[in-house]
Amino acid sequence: MTVTAQKFLVAFLSLTLFAALIAVGGIDAQRRAQAAKARQIAQAGALDPQLERGRMIFVKYSCNACHGMSGAGGIKNLNAQTGGEINGLTRVSETYTRQELMERVRNGVPNVDKADPTGPDPPLRMPPFKDLIGGQEMDDLAAYLFSLRPVETSKPSETW
Repeated sequence: MTVTAQKFLVAFLSLTLFAALIAVGGIDAQRRAQAAKARQIAQAGALDPQLERGRMIFVKYSCNACHGMSGAGGIKNLNAQTGGEINGLTRVSETYTRQELMERVRNGVPNVDKADPTGPDPPLRMPPFKDLIGGQEMDDLAAYLFSLRPVETSKPSETW
């Protein structure tokens, strides 16, 4: 191998290492944001026992299996109109009243709109929980879901 080829190889490997470091840094930033959100939820639960009970109900009925541990969604649901993913729950307090949210949990979501009308039905649907979750459990779950908020990220200010 010539000296020039060795220099190109070293340059290529250096760029590859640099790209890997950037990718790892991005993944680490996401992991840290998720950990911060989990700490925030845990602290809120420590301050409010109802939120902790609601979080336990969220896990008990496997809501986290589709909506994720922090309610951020993103679990794949092929051919769903929502971009092929399960909706997150971090903004339910902005789109539902408490009563509407509890009705949604009781009745489930029997039909998920298709992204491609000629394609297959999305495989995941939210089942009705009317016979499973009620009373205090429903109140605690609704309180927990209303406490979820997206992790705020700092955005550069735009100047014109």
